[in-house]
Amino acid sequence: MAKQRSLFDTEIGIVKAMLRKGWRNDAIHYYFNKPDRLISSGRITQIKNGKYGASVEEAQPEELEAFLSAWQDPKKAPPAPSPVDIRLLRSMFVRETGTWRLAGGETDRVECKAGFRLQPEDRFSKALRAIAGLANNKGGYLFFGITDATYQADGLSDDIFTKSDISLLNRILTGSLDPVPHVTKGLIELGGKQVGVLYVEKHDHGPVIAIKNVGQDVKEGGIYFRYVGETRLIKPGELRQIIAARERRAVAEFSARMNRVATGKEATIDLDSGEVAGTSGKFLIDKSLLPSIQFVREGEFDEKKGAPALKLIGDVEPVSEVERERTKVIRENVTPDAVVRNFLRNEKVAELMQYIHFQAHAQRKWFPVWFYIDQTQSTANEVAEDLRKQVATYPSSRDALVDRLAGKDSAFRQSTGKAEALRGKLVRGEIKAPTDIEEDVIFAGAVQALPTTLKPKDLDIIRTTLLKCLDRAQESDSRSSNRRGAIYRAACRVDELAYSKKK
Repeated sequence: MAKQRSLFDTEIGIVKAMLRKGWRNDAIHYYFNKPDRLISSGRITQIKNGKYGASVEEAQPEELEAFLSAWQDPKKAPPAPSPVDIRLLRSMFVRETGTWRLAGGETDRVECKAGFRLQPEDRFSKALRAIAGLANNKGGYLFFGITDATYQADGLSDDIFTKSDISLLNRILTGSLDPVPHVTKGLIELGGKQVGVLYVEKHDHGPVIAIKNVGQDVKEGGIYFRYVGETRLIKPGELRQIIAARERRAVAEFSARMNRVATGKEATIDLDSGEVAGTSGKFLIDKSLLPSIQFVREGEFDEKKGAPALKLIGDVEPVSEVERERTKVIRENVTPDAVVRNFLRNEKVAELMQYIHFQAHAQRKWFPVWFYIDQTQSTANEVAEDLRKQVATYPSSRDALVDRLAGKDSAFRQSTGKAEALRGKLVRGEIKAPTDIEEDVIFAGAVQALPTTLKPKDLDIIRTTLLKCLDRAQESDSRSSNRRGAIYRAACRVDELAYSKKK
């Protein structure tokens, strides 16, 4: 008879990661209970309640992914439940004297609101702050229709939450927070009363930062964090933990990559000689092409999210005594900078659809697209239909792009203040290039508000000017990221004015 044994610390960390994602206890138990090692189902409950392995740190998302990938029998393993599964949500409430109440009240993973309003945007500011705070901590739930003081499920007073389009919510998140949290919408009925649910995932590439002021509750540059019972500006200790966790992931990814190189699973390149060597053979890159090789500094790819990649452009020559066949290598992975910069430079690319498909896998919303569609000789409807078939990393980004192609959305944004004054000059052809980063932001705001009557030659000048603005916004701090966002959207406006009419 097999003996009952305890879990290792690494396994406890995996269990905690599963619990955070909303997995049921029985589904988690399946992965750890084996014929040669019986684990009590109560052990999962003890971990959940903090009575067992409380000091063990929760596993990182990539560690959980690696654990599941290595599972011996994935076909029989139970699927991960949705975080807004009705059974899971109902288990968080208790029924008392004819009413339903949130059992645990507000915690560092749960926040309650009595009502829900998505528009105007400032009415959503408190919820927006809560979403940012949850994403920066462990993730968690935002309930609408729950009274704060009693945590009683009084329900929503109208059907605005039910009828609200998740794509509109995602557009608000995209315009207000960077990086953008991933939110899942749900609804539960308790005693005939409807309670709205937004589940916010912990962001693996935090901290999530507010990129503009929204109402009185969200301030530009603010980093919010969900503490027990409140969401507030983050304290130094928690911010250090987020940064430290990000650094640990970077080191782990680097170590894993170096291990793959050491074992021959990935090739190495000698930038002096141009020789690329791997277990299956070698080839040479002509030395005259080496200066054209670029290292990707940022980007997200289908194969490994956030993984850096070497970008090879040009002809390569295999090393062979018999065959010296010329081969052209084109990298399929695309970066945000490449999508915008190629448009601003008016550069033609070999894999046009890769530059369009990429936008379904990026958190940012605003990238030029009409420039690439124009080169494909396809219609906007054909491209939109193709995008709908894509399995998107960020469905909200894909849907936003489809809306733009259908004419439901535009990069146009009304300018105010200095940007509005500059917009008038741009319309009159008085184009003066900005000289510093503060002027870059004003210039980008003015470009976003340009009308459709602008002359093509003026658009070309603005296009070149935006490229110089982009060159000045390449730092890794949050302010540079915000400037890039404004420049990206301005590039989209130029893209619309120059190419969308053709489709």
